Amino acid sequence: MEALIIAAGRGSRLNRRFYPKPLIPVLRLSLLERIILSSKLASINRFKIVVGYMADIIIKKIGSGDKYDVHIDYIFNPDWERSNGISVYRAKDYFKENFILLMSDHLFDDSILIKLQQIDLEEDCCVLCVDYKLNSDHFNIYDATKVWVENGRVKRISKHLEQFNAIDAGMFLCSPVIFDALGESISQEEYSLSAGNQVLSNWGKLKILDISDHFWIDVDDKESLRKAKKMLMKRGDGSKTKFIR
Repeated sequence: MEALIIAAGRGSRLNRRFYPKPLIPVLRLSLLERIILSSKLASINRFKIVVGYMADIIIKKIGSGDKYDVHIDYIFNPDWERSNGISVYRAKDYFKENFILLMSDHLFDDSILIKLQQIDLEEDCCVLCVDYKLNSDHFNIYDATKVWVENGRVKRISKHLEQFNAIDAGMFLCSPVIFDALGESISQEEYSLSAGNQVLSNWGKLKILDISDHFWIDVDDKESLRKAKKMLMKRGDGSKTKFIR
């Protein structure tokens, strides 16, 4: 299965001035490298990466994927300053079958992607990974995308929900229906991925996978970066450089 990684935004809360957030190091490897290598451990070897802010630096650093023993193609999003739904929608002509969707600042254990790929996906549906542990260190509760889940399906999703029982972990198993949903939300001038996911929810096409007992973390600011380093060291996962040629 192929993966789509969204790496187009600036990420101003963590980003160093004039440097791409996906390349910020986390114990000798960049965020983006960790995502690629964790995916590789889950037998994902082909990637499309959507770039925008300082795209040339990302492409130069990551390259074609040869040094990671994977294949990487790039998709440029000139509207990278808009919400992330635009970046996903830019890939609509590149995916005709199911794929994994990942964020460039969410680190995770490869076991999550293994589970995602084992799901027998219903036609024209998507699966969102969620965390039910609302007091977890894996995210900033004030900034996280909140989810209300009923009977294994997403009913509501937004950063601004007042009532929620799970957190969006930023990992998906998608069918191409995601592009139809994003097309509808964008036509209504709602540009975020969450807005597209709400359309999917309205259609009854967004299911969930509970990953509450697995390692993942949204690295969105300096504090979460510190936590990520600490967690990786505790897991004995400080470096995956042995997987780089």
